[in-house]
Order: sequence, then structure tokens, then C-alpha cells
Amino acid sequence: MSEHEASTMTETNYNRTTRPPLSAVPGMTAPAATGRTAQRSHAAATTAYQSAAAHRKGAQGAGQGSHGGKPRRVHPALVTLIAVAVIALVAYAGGVVAFSNVFYPNTEIAGVDVSLMTAKTAAARVESSAVNYKLTIKGNDFTWEYKPEDSSSLVDASARADEILQENAPFSWPFRLARALSDTKSVVSTGTVASGSEADQAVEAAKSIELPSSFNFDDFTQRLAAACEEYNQGRSGTFDAASAFDADQGKFTLEKAKANVKIDTEKVTAAAKVALADLDTSIKLDASFFDSLAAHATDEQLTRAIDAANKLVAHTITLTMAGSAVATLDPATLEQWVTFGDDLSATFDMDAMTAWLRQLTIDSLDTVGTERTYTRPNGKVVTVNGGTYGWEVSSAELAKQVQSAVQTDGDQTIEVATTSKADIFTKRGERDWGAFIDVDLTEQHAYLYDASGNLLWESGIISGNPNKGDDTATPTGVYRMLQPSRDTTLMGKKDESGKPSYQTKVSYWMPFVGSAIGLHDASWQASASFSNPSAYLSVGSHGCVNLPPAKAAELYDKVASGLCVVVHW
Repeated sequence: MSEHEASTMTETNYNRTTRPPLSAVPGMTAPAATGRTAQRSHAAATTAYQSAAAHRKGAQGAGQGSHGGKPRRVHPALVTLIAVAVIALVAYAGGVVAFSNVFYPNTEIAGVDVSLMTAKTAAARVESSAVNYKLTIKGNDFTWEYKPEDSSSLVDASARADEILQENAPFSWPFRLARALSDTKSVVSTGTVASGSEADQAVEAAKSIELPSSFNFDDFTQRLAAACEEYNQGRSGTFDAASAFDADQGKFTLEKAKANVKIDTEKVTAAAKVALADLDTSIKLDASFFDSLAAHATDEQLTRAIDAANKLVAHTITLTMAGSAVATLDPATLEQWVTFGDDLSATFDMDAMTAWLRQLTIDSLDTVGTERTYTRPNGKVVTVNGGTYGWEVSSAELAKQVQSAVQTDGDQTIEVATTSKADIFTKRGERDWGAFIDVDLTEQHAYLYDASGNLLWESGIISGNPNKGDDTATPTGVYRMLQPSRDTTLMGKKDESGKPSYQTKVSYWMPFVGSAIGLHDASWQASASFSNPSAYLSVGSHGCVNLPPAKAAELYDKVASGLCVVVHW
């Protein structure tokens, strides 16, 4: 150590520990300084103190190895951390205050966005939104609209706003805010359902909803139920051919089948309740709001069944009679006989088909015994009914024909199976014969016309005498001539002894009602009686049409079995 350093350390130590202040020396006091002298004295003292401090610091640095004492310093990172903590605490406190009074972002009340609003402002906004409120429910061709008489009765905006604000949990605001910013809606008045169909969610959500007592929810549900009931009328709610056939497209379709579903009133009402609470203006009903078809069959299963049914009706079957088209069985007709089994297999209901075809024949094809009106070639208009001539269809056989046709690819033409035929097919009630004998009981005259209306033969006649009993009158109607014969013995009904009431031989027998009634020669009648229209009342037959022998011979050569015979007044 140098002499200077020793002298300096000795002085320094003296300054720190040895030299007392003047005020501390007994009997001495520090002289008072005034003015510049005091200032200089103070400055000198300050300089001396600073110099001593510098010496001390240097001495500490020089003796660090031997004395080991580095002063403690505050790290800058710690200072920053404390500052951040203070700022965060202030921000947290501010958030607590803020979210005690305003709603989180993306918050809705009754369908109205009230993000960052106070309860009072939110209530005013909700009330304003409710003024023109109208609810529309649509889905699967169901449409219903509702507008309350007093929209304000739907929501107690102030109570709802206060209630939701109480759920803000302001002390958890950082977490709630983060969730609110990541969700479409952070708070909804109706609650949420985690899973399930839309209808199931609506039913679950509706359980926790209490609409204001000022709103007449019973009246609302009655109106909605009436609309649902009207919608369900005429719908079977099942998968069947009638409801699956689209007449516009001429085939079965899945869309048409699914349109037959019934609406579930309870589920729709629940969804409506949720919408009312949220002031939602529309509800779109998906399949979950309707009853399922065919025991919850999938669309794929229904589609397979529909494809099979379309193969059955992919034909046009034309029915003909005497070469004339009388009916066309297109897909729209055939579809009514298609049925789906429990396994969704498509088949024809043969009983239903036969019944339909039978009704067709009764209504428009069968003409035997029906009333017909025609104009006789000489101008007389005649209306007649009854008889045995005309068309008569075999419905059972026709059903088999149709069934066979639908099992064959491509369109088919079928000549209708019949048990009786006429010469032509025409509109019901019109003349369906060609050549015919016209027996006019009023005129007591008979005519033979060919199919073109040309007169081939005519003669006076004597018909049955009604005065001998009803069964002796000549029956009216349109008949088919049976097999003519020569030299026939006509016999009347047998009496109790078994003998016929009469036996008469004729040369020309032309029957048209069994073997009992026909045209024949009557040699026993006076020639003058055949020109007397009233002769039948006194000398009339037992029902047959009597002819002069010569005229009977002429007619016999012109007729054959199957010729139409029309008897009328």
C-alpha cells in the first residue's frame, strides 16, 4: 500500500467513524453560518461528504475480494412483471365492473342482439322489435302464419334483461368473454340442447320456457293444433301407392311418398313456443317434425320399393272391343292396384283390379239389357230396354289378361274377354247392332234392315194377346236370334197332368227368347188380321210374333243365328 493510499484510508475511516460532528463534542457547538458564509460552509460540507462517499465506494470495490459484499439491485424484468400485474389487475377490475352492467358480445334476448348493452337499453330494443312480430311456420308443404293481437304480451323485456344480466358471472368475465366471442350466440333466452333431432331439441328446450302470463298461449296452441289437424286430413301417414304416385310425372316418386307424412302437433307446438320466446319470425320444419313412413324405412329402402312399383306400371294397356278402343290403362290407372307389403315389395292387388274392371264394365262396357235409343231408318225414334243382345264382359278373365300384360315389357293391346258380343261398340245408350229386325208392337208391323239401314223385308204381324194374361204379351227388348229351324212343333206350358196347354206345328221357326218366343208362320190367322193393328187384342198369340206364311218363308231365307231382334212399342 502506498503512503498516499494509507493516508487516504486513514482519513476516510476517520471521516466515517472517528470524527464526531461538532455538535457532539462536549462544550462545543457548531458556529452558526449566515449568508454566503453559510452557503459556502454548506457547500464545502456537501463536497466533503460526497468525496468521502466516493472514497468509501472505491474502498469497497478494492476490498471486495477480502470483504465479499455486492449490493442488492432490482432486476428490470421483475419491474416489468410487477407493472404488468398491476395493469392486469386494473383491467380485470374494470371488466368486473363492466360486465356487471352490460351483456357479453353475441348475446341475444328474444332474438334481438343486445351485445354490450345495458339491461335498460336491451329491454327497450326488445320491446321495439316485438311491435311488428309475426311467426311463419313452413315445411313439407305445411304453411301457417300467426300474428298476436298484442305483440308486447309475448315478452317481459325488462324482466328478461335483468334475468340474463344476473347470469353474466362478472368475476369470470375473461372466460365468458372468450366463449362469447367464439360462439354465434353466447347467451340465449331459451337455453340450448346438446344433441338430438331439431324436433327433439325443440321439445326439450320448450320445457324450460315460461312465456309471460299476459300472453294467451292456450289460444295460440288451439289455433296451431287446428292448422295441423287440417293438414293431416286425407294423409294416411304411411307409405302406400296412392300417396307415392305423382300424377304430373306419371310415376311413383320418393318426394311424393314423403309428402304423405302427418305432422306431429306436439313437436311443432314446442318449436313454436321456443320461437315465440326468442321472437324468431320463422320456423323451417325438417323431417323430424313429421311422423315417419314405413316403420322408419330409410330413403334407400323406399327408393328400391318405388323403382319396383314403377316397373309394374311402366306400360300403357289399351282395351278394345270389336276393334274399337274402349279404355286405356295408363300408369295413372295401374298405380291404384299397386300395393306394398311389410317388406316393401311391390305387387298388384288382383281383387282390387278385378273389382275395378267389373265396375268399368257395368258403367260403360256391358250393354245387355241396358236402355238404348236409336232412330229407325224410316225416321221413327225408338227407346227400348231389356233383352239379351249386347256386350257382356268377363271381368275375371279380363283381370287375368291385364295381369299378364303388365308382366310383359312394352305397351299392350287387349281385346276384352266377353261372354256376349254385339256387332259394334259405341257409347253406352246408343245402338250397338248392325242388321236387325224391328218389331213395332204399336204399328203391329215388322221390318228387316241391313247394317246400312236398307229395308230388306217387311210385314204386318200379330203379337201376343195381353188379354190372356201378362205372360202372353210379347216381351220387349233387344234380343239375339237363336238358331232358326223348319217344321217345328210349338208347345205351351204343361198343366198338372204334364200335358202341354197347346201343340202347334209351324213351318218356319225363328226364336229370340229361348225356345218359347219367336217369329213364325201362322196359317190359322186370317189374312185381314195382319193388316189390322188392333187384331192382336182379340186374336193375339201366346207371345210369339205371327207372320203370314209367305212372309215367314221370305224372312227365313234372310236371317241367321245371332241377328239382332228389337221389339218395342
